[in-house]
Amino acid sequence: MNAPWLRLIPAFLRARLEGRFNFQGVLVNTGWLMADRLLRMVVGLLVGAWVARYLGPEQYGELAYALAFIAFFQAFANLGLDGLVVRDIAQDRAKAAVILGTTFRVRLAATLLGWVAACGLMVVLRPGDATALLLVALIGAGMLFQPADTIDLWFQSQIQSRRTVVAKATAYLLANGAKVGLILAKAPLWAFAVAQLLETALAGVLLALAYRHFQADDNWRWDWPVARELLLRSWPLMLSGLSIIIYMRIDQIMLREMVGEKELGIYSAALPFSQAWHFLPMTICASVLPALSRLHAENTEQFYRRLQQLFSFLAWLAIAIVIGMVLIADWIVAGLLGSAYQESAGVLMVHVTTNVFIFLGVAQGQWILSENKTRVALIKTVLGAAVNIAVNLILIPRWGALGAAIAAVAGQALSVVLSNLLLAPRIFYMQLKSFALIGLRS
Repeated sequence: MNAPWLRLIPAFLRARLEGRFNFQGVLVNTGWLMADRLLRMVVGLLVGAWVARYLGPEQYGELAYALAFIAFFQAFANLGLDGLVVRDIAQDRAKAAVILGTTFRVRLAATLLGWVAACGLMVVLRPGDATALLLVALIGAGMLFQPADTIDLWFQSQIQSRRTVVAKATAYLLANGAKVGLILAKAPLWAFAVAQLLETALAGVLLALAYRHFQADDNWRWDWPVARELLLRSWPLMLSGLSIIIYMRIDQIMLREMVGEKELGIYSAALPFSQAWHFLPMTICASVLPALSRLHAENTEQFYRRLQQLFSFLAWLAIAIVIGMVLIADWIVAGLLGSAYQESAGVLMVHVTTNVFIFLGVAQGQWILSENKTRVALIKTVLGAAVNIAVNLILIPRWGALGAAIAAVAGQALSVVLSNLLLAPRIFYMQLKSFALIGLRS
């Protein structure tokens, strides 16, 4: 009964952070987020696998290509504002109306620009490819509803994520129900892009309805000085987000261009089973960010003590996931995807290793926001993207989808851990310490 795991949970979750940590609120908030992500993991994996099986590797590769392409523009439209907005409102609720109103408007302009740019660039890159353009236009239209996620930032700052969960989970279930209907109706490829658009649109509308029941203290309003300040602080995070998308999505673009849709379909079919676990660190960290931000301002050493516990907990959680997924990868592919995706098992075994580095990276994000080290985040992700592209260029022509999986692991390892040796030595040693189980102790 003296296992470090048992000591970690009470130490990490029940510490009230100098009397300011709302344990009950954070625990309930985390529970709602966990429930949402678990729902998405189960439904998404089952329906996603059915869609992949129905479409086959080639058509599924085309759909994955469009989703990966749009992801770059979605990252731009997000503007890197999420963490900054949540932190600022959590620290001073009186500024919520102006921060939310300004964030919504700058994001709306960015999404309009991003959608037009995505369609225009697709015409240039794939001239005459009507299928690719149609998929990008339909999926990209969902970006127009992306500014509604500003409401989610308000709910996060007030530890009210259950309101977001209800809205987005409802949209997610309806959209996946539509996908099942499309499979049964033997619908064409473009119809699945419409289902993707449907989910984003419904989520935006339902978030707006949820906001009516828990509003900020004043009406949202625009303020140019606030917009300028937010954008000046967020541009490194925006570029960092773009870099993250590059080394998480560029492999799919490169696979399509270098070895074709089928190899991309093999690779993309394995990704949901590897990436489904990302909700764990994101959910935990999203719930504790407001409290950790306050703690950093009040007691720096206590902040680092809790951060070490967070690193250790997430590191060993990721290791357990990797071991489990490697053991069942063959069964997953054979049972859910079918014989056409046999090669996806090897891809999954390799790619799931990225979770160890991703979990540590999400934890470091708490330090980056608290210390305002946005330029460090930018440098780290640019390095990771560069390594990922370079390794992809070498390995994809030789090993196809498996080479892309190896490149993903290499990019994450350099970006999340190795780069800290120069950029953030204290964080580097904390990450190493987390593997020794020492950091799990209170």
